[in-house]
Amino acid sequence: MNTSAATLDFDRINYLLNPAQFAETRVTIVGLGSGGAPACDHLTMNGIRLWELYDHDILDAVNLVKHPRMRRDLGRLKVEVQRDWIIDRNPSAEVNVYADDVLQSGNFERSIKESDLVLVCPDKKAVREFASDKCVEAGVPFVTASVFRTGIGGEIFGYIPGETACYRCLQLYAVANDLDLTDEQLGLTEDEQHRIYGLGDEGFRASGLSIDIQTIALIQARLALSILLRDSGSSMPTFKANWIVFGNRPAKGIFTKHFDVRQMLLRPQRLCSCVPDSLLED
Repeated sequence: MNTSAATLDFDRINYLLNPAQFAETRVTIVGLGSGGAPACDHLTMNGIRLWELYDHDILDAVNLVKHPRMRRDLGRLKVEVQRDWIIDRNPSAEVNVYADDVLQSGNFERSIKESDLVLVCPDKKAVREFASDKCVEAGVPFVTASVFRTGIGGEIFGYIPGETACYRCLQLYAVANDLDLTDEQLGLTEDEQHRIYGLGDEGFRASGLSIDIQTIALIQARLALSILLRDSGSSMPTFKANWIVFGNRPAKGIFTKHFDVRQMLLRPQRLCSCVPDSLLED
């Protein structure tokens, strides 16, 4: 076996995907934590070799219970750790790293404009909104993902310019249809709030098991791959939905069973200022 090959050998998956079609596909990813890193890993292993990586955090010891990297990487910037992983896996990869907060970055808009897709992985609504706005302006697809409290499940949402709703459309639709589930709407007892969800407890750190987080990350990577394949003529089936809510386990008032999933194709919403009139729903 040749372990020093100058590129990644895709022979075992060529009949499914033909990763060579992604040779010039560039992806920007925001957030390389316990969800972003595995999403990036799997897209790399499926042919994405041109990357723009954004994360201003370092890998800390507390991350090891969830993050897929190694103890020897502690204290290093996550973007540098991920760059090294990508290049080790595919030596022909080209990776640009930015230890930037994208909300203040002078590089982010340029990266978006040069990319074929943007992955948004932080669990921060402000970042998802900002990235959505910038992708809509640039006409670039994106896929966001967020994990619900304690990892009970998560939400994955994709935007395709000219075809689907943007992230702000999603919020408008959720509020209008009483789907914007807040902590107050869960109807939890006081004991449940403290013991299970940690609501109101500033020291609460149960953000989810690595299994729970990476399940959502894998769906995000799969939706990203689907969007990239949509015009390729590939035999690989693509998603019909762009909004996926996935339950890792039963949760009162939200998911009735393990692996509960809801999917829909959300079209542009009339009240969203990001949407041109020609795309508005009737």
